[in-house]
Amino acid sequence: MVSISVVIPAYNAEKTIADAILSVVAQSVPVQEIIVIDDGSTDSTAQLVQSRFPQVQVQQIANGGPSRARNVGMRMAHGDWIAFLDADDRWHPEKMRIQLAARDGGARLVASDWVRGAEFTSPPDPVPRTQLGYRDLLKMNQFQTSTVLIERGLANVLGGFDSNVDGAEDWDYWLRASRETTIVKVDWPLVQYRDLATGYSKNVWRVYVTMQPMLDKHRETAPVSAQEFSTLEAWHHLRFWVAFGLAHDGDHARAAWHNAIQRRLRRYVPRAAWHYLAPFLIQRMRRRARG
Repeated sequence: MVSISVVIPAYNAEKTIADAILSVVAQSVPVQEIIVIDDGSTDSTAQLVQSRFPQVQVQQIANGGPSRARNVGMRMAHGDWIAFLDADDRWHPEKMRIQLAARDGGARLVASDWVRGAEFTSPPDPVPRTQLGYRDLLKMNQFQTSTVLIERGLANVLGGFDSNVDGAEDWDYWLRASRETTIVKVDWPLVQYRDLATGYSKNVWRVYVTMQPMLDKHRETAPVSAQEFSTLEAWHHLRFWVAFGLAHDGDHARAAWHNAIQRRLRRYVPRAAWHYLAPFLIQRMRRRARG
């Protein structure tokens, strides 16, 4: 039987962290270790955890962001596998069981879909799953950190989350992982993602500006052609251009458009629009038509 460590970075999470931990304790497959990294909270996050959950390890550190907090937790972990959970999210009680079963093809990283705010529904049997490679993940960050279960040996090889690309550190991590192993995504929501205004990824502009350093990091070494990488880079600027436009954020929409048509990417914009933006918009319209 494999052992599982759960790493929970927390910053001023006194209102949500108890629910997060309870969702771990309620797993049908027990975890062996829960580690909370209190990332310089100014509220009673650490005290609450210590008083209500004496079985949980709590490590308090100076505030350094989610990458550093997760890395500290991973270094403390003893389990064969490490699962991440943000302090404002919750797990489906069958999450660990379903993800462990999804490793049967040798995958060393298993993720899942998530649901935003709504309650869980019962997963089908069998649960559908998809294999993802580097190009799939370069096209779009396909899953959220709280969905991930990773083999500790692979985590050691990857060397942790890169704080230089905080804001896109998870995307960068999955891309690097995809060069070492097959990634499996369980196509069913096993995480409830709380849409809090204070969440780290809620500011779309912040997500956008942190994307570019991450893409710069991968440009020279990506296992795709230079043409395909540039086309996908242009696509990302176009999709944010649309997002800002739909939000009536003209200044940021113009900035994204300017970045899309910069000299280095300009000739890739028509291909990005045809192969990626148009299908994306069509899919969006179909979803809206279905209600």
